[in-house]
Formats: sequence, structure tokens, C-alpha cells
Amino acid sequence: MKRKLSTIEHILDGNLVCAVRLEGSLGVGQVRSALARVQRKHPALRALIREERDGLYYEADTAGEIPLRIVPRVSESDYRCECHVELTTPFEYDEPQLRAVWLPSEVESDLLLTTSHRICDGMSMLTILREVLLSLHTDKQLISYEPITVGDIIGDYQPPQPWKRKIVAGLLNGLLRLVPNLDLAPEKLEYYSEWKVDHETSDAFKRRCKAEGVSVHAALLLALDRALFAVFGEKLPTWIDSQIDPRRGRFAALKDDMLFLGGGSFKIRAGQAPEAGFWAGARAINQEMRKQIEQEIDNIPSRFHFFEMLRPVMDGQVRLVMRILNASSRNRLSHFALSNLGNIALGDGDAPFRVQDMHIYAHSFKTRALGWFTYTFNKEMRFYCVSNEKCMSPGEVDTLKREFMLLLQRQALQPSGHDNRVCTSSINSN
Repeated sequence: MKRKLSTIEHILDGNLVCAVRLEGSLGVGQVRSALARVQRKHPALRALIREERDGLYYEADTAGEIPLRIVPRVSESDYRCECHVELTTPFEYDEPQLRAVWLPSEVESDLLLTTSHRICDGMSMLTILREVLLSLHTDKQLISYEPITVGDIIGDYQPPQPWKRKIVAGLLNGLLRLVPNLDLAPEKLEYYSEWKVDHETSDAFKRRCKAEGVSVHAALLLALDRALFAVFGEKLPTWIDSQIDPRRGRFAALKDDMLFLGGGSFKIRAGQAPEAGFWAGARAINQEMRKQIEQEIDNIPSRFHFFEMLRPVMDGQVRLVMRILNASSRNRLSHFALSNLGNIALGDGDAPFRVQDMHIYAHSFKTRALGWFTYTFNKEMRFYCVSNEKCMSPGEVDTLKREFMLLLQRQALQPSGHDNRVCTSSINSN
């Protein structure tokens, strides 16, 4: 059985890497067995991609076992070199869309899992990680699922005026035929910065959010917005995007532990009332988030239905279009993404190992990546910024990080009910 990749899956081409450090004794056989069990559960890990004249297809149940590289662990930072290799190495069509690297030592070991972004988002990556860790020490059954198709998401949706949609799709397809599929190299490699907040400050910030009646995500969005304004002034991004997880019972066809990509996002306009009180602004964003998430979930079937009417977009076309859009944009920071993975709990009291640390990284082969991942691990809030020198210089990222942290710490340490109105410094790196 084969299925054509959706337009979204054709466009998205990047890697996600999750690295965990394990303290305890494990054997290579355990790692291979765990990978095999997780592969048997998820159809996306058992399929290969085939290239045909009219686009790319998934061919079900044709993949071999998940590749595992074993690299001697000499120093504590060896995993960073392997993460870079994994991030920048594309998945070939004739291999599974997941691979692993095992760096063993007598006391502690590093396990790196790399997946193609076109089959899963960050939450799906965490599903894979949890299931691999579980399978390292238990025989608990992992229920296998049937492949999820676009039709499962669209359901019985029908556009109210299908003739208009066909005309728009026809025009776009005509324009796409005019875009040459040039062999263009990506515009520079990304670079990243990662840091964390201590346990006490993380707890204080979350308690403050609860006392003020806002989600942590809304408060982080506003903190990021004001830090961007402090650094870039009027040249800050137009929008800050946040991904939506369409699972969580929102679609009957999607279970929480399925791999999925394409759930959409909500957008908050940047530069929102910097003179207003921080928590008043956070509450306004919290309300706006709820409205947009509900609307975006309702719009997912319509969007998928429309995308399926578009012809596949080739790699060279995506890069050319992105270069044209980037060159014509007045603002090198036209958009910014904030992806919140929430509180990540890993490990099991019955496991013969302990999860000491974890990191998550992203790389795009076609487009400029610009945004932050945020998550909580071991009660510490962690941040990972991925950028491109044509968007932000390393110095600008350091300044942005400093502004963001000053604001976060200030709000965490203030007593509940106090809402200062001056939340940004005068630093401006431009």
C-alpha cells in the first residue's frame, strides 16, 4: 500500500534530534530491541519514501530495521558532535525515518534519536523517546496503529463554495508550474543557543502565572515579545507563531501517542502595548490564545482539504520561493516561532537506569529556522533558540536571551498582584 505525501509533507524537510543521558548499565541488544518495538507500533517508522513522476509516496511496511550507530563515548561532550552530524544529515528515501546513535560507557551513556520532521512534530518526538525508554526495561505492549491519512483528518468536510476553491487552487497550481526547480544550496547553516533557569526561579515563575490566572505559555509569549521589542525596536517580527497539538481528544482519528505533523499554529501580533502592565498583557494574550486555538482546530479539515488540491512542491522550488520572499521582505525578522513542549517527565522508578539529562534540537534543510523551544525538565525551565545569521546574529541572540531572562526573573520574584509597567531595558543592538 502506498500514500502520496501531502503538500505540507513535501515542503517540510528537516531533522529533529533528542539526546538523553542515561546513568546505569544497558546493553546494545536492549537498545536494538527497544527500537524494534517502537518501530512495530508506528506505521510512519515502517514506511519508505518512493519518488515517482508526480511526487513522493510513502510505501507501507517496506523499511528495514532502524539504523543504530555505536560510537565510543570518550568525553562528556561527544554527544554534541554526534548531534551536529545527525541534524545535518538528511534522511534518504530508502531508509526508515528514524535512526539512533548509542554512545556507551561504564557509568553513563548517551542515546540520540533522530527523526525526519515531515513525519512528526516535537510532541511526537517525545512520544518516540518515552516509548524507547520504556521498552529498554519492560515488555509492556505497545499497541500498533493503522496509518493516519489526510482523509482521516478531513472526514466528511465539504467547502461551502467548492467552485471558488477549485479556481484558487487552479491559479496557484498554474503559478507553481512557472517556478523552476533549481538546485539551490540552503542559505547558511543554523546556529543555536541553549540555556536553563534554576529550579527556584522556574517554580516561582509558574506560581506567579497561576496566581495571575494565565498559562505559562501566554506569559512566555509576552516575555519574548517584550524582549524582542527591547532589542529590535520597530524592526521586531510582525508575528510570533506557536504550534498547536491537534491530539488531546480534538480529533477522533488521532490518539495522544500517535505520530503526527501539521496541526497548525496560532499567531500573536508582536509589539503588543509595551507600556501596559505585564500580567494584564499576559491575560489578554491568554484569552486571544484560547480563541485562536479553537478557531484553528476548526479550520484544520478545511486547510488539509485545500492543500490536497495543490500540486507537490519540489525542494528547489521551495528554496527559490523562500529566497524571493526573504529578499522582498522589509524585515529580516518577519516571523518568529515559540514551541512550548511543557513539562517533560522521563524515566521510571523500576528502570535499571536514571535519565540524567535531555536536549532537543532542530534543523531545516529548505527554509530559515527562527524560533525557540521551551520545556521543563527536572523542574528546570529550559530554552533552545535556533536561528540563522541572516535573521539574527549570535550577538543579537545573546542580547535577546539576556533581556528575556531579566524580564522572566523580574516577574517571577515580584509579589503577586504587583504589575510593573516598565518591563524592558533600553538595550538595542541595531
